[in-house]
Amino acid sequence: MEKQEGRYLYFDIPKQERESAISFLLSALLKSRTACRLPSNQSEFDEDVNIYLAHLLFASSLPDYQTAVERYLSTNVSDMAELVEKNEDRIVRYFIYKVNADHLMVRLGIFQDLDQSGRPFGKTQKQFASMAQNYYQQAATYNRQIYRRSTAVGTVLEKLANGFGRYQTVLHFARKEFFHFSNQFQDESFQKFCEDIKHYEKEEMLHSTIDQFLDIYAEWLETRNEATHAKLLARAKELERLNPTFSFNRLEGNK
Repeated sequence: MEKQEGRYLYFDIPKQERESAISFLLSALLKSRTACRLPSNQSEFDEDVNIYLAHLLFASSLPDYQTAVERYLSTNVSDMAELVEKNEDRIVRYFIYKVNADHLMVRLGIFQDLDQSGRPFGKTQKQFASMAQNYYQQAATYNRQIYRRSTAVGTVLEKLANGFGRYQTVLHFARKEFFHFSNQFQDESFQKFCEDIKHYEKEEMLHSTIDQFLDIYAEWLETRNEATHAKLLARAKELERLNPTFSFNRLEGNK
């Protein structure tokens, strides 16, 4: 990649920093797949995994992302189980499993700093990889439950669970390019990307809450149950918080 005044040329393209950075990382991954003889679509279509990993590597370079996920991360199985049990919301559980699987993927593939086999009761890289596979599978399961159908992201998570070792190898071959990229970019250039992520998360939460509201509303129309009516009002209040333009006429519970 060419440089100009110590920066990649693609950083000089107005308002295209994110797309250019991800494109660079995607290109690095494709080169790595060729180098380690694990080309795309070898055993199944997995170009979607390449895109997911490029986005993951990019996010891992952002301090804001690291700060956002830090309190949900743990390499201890017991701590993970406790964290999941404390959060009954399926969306939160999905997030916990996903970010921990992603964290292990990056640490094992890029940084390779999780081997604890020399410590008493320490885990090997193989054991960490097994944990990551399980977390990706759990995340895929929750993704399907949340959206009540297979999604593009859920499909990728299943592929990562089933082929974790293969993609770990691909990231290993991409280490040099990733560190070169990470050392060059200025995170100020990616403020818009962080804002886009927050907007996307808000939209996803809004759509999920709308689905829940409609389900409860349908149940209330059928039962006219006071408890259901209370849940309906609670979801309506949440929708009003997420979208101030939303309005809902309060209904009498016994009508």
